[in-house]
Amino acid sequence: MPVKELRDQRHAGTVADIAQARCPYPSEEHPELETLLNIPEPTISVGEWEGEPLYPDIVVVRRPGQWLQFVAQVETADTMTDEQAEKKWLPYSKMGELLLYVPAGQVQHAKKLCRKHGISYKGIRTWRYRPVWGLTIAEA
Repeated sequence: MPVKELRDQRHAGTVADIAQARCPYPSEEHPELETLLNIPEPTISVGEWEGEPLYPDIVVVRRPGQWLQFVAQVETADTMTDEQAEKKWLPYSKMGELLLYVPAGQVQHAKKLCRKHGISYKGIRTWRYRPVWGLTIAEA
């Protein structure tokens, strides 16, 4: 299996696990909310930027209708780049509240990228998989 395909599969699994853990909507407490994933295939666009539709990894909307509540982007070690911040994080932050999920140990780098590119965010959270405990998410 090619490296890119394996990386994409891992990313898709991580996005699904984070959505399940942090955005399990609709729920009994929030039946009006719905979580939609744009990984592995685009499901919902949150707008356009420079003529291109925007598909953040996780989108939470309020129903009825499709009122955007927030978007979340899940990054991996190799996607913590200036290009990613400029082409994805910045446009997403202009569409609504942005949550960034970055690998453990990457918070300072994420904040530096946000400052450099003028990106506002609702929060940064770290994620990592641990052999016995599985996915661990922490507030930064």
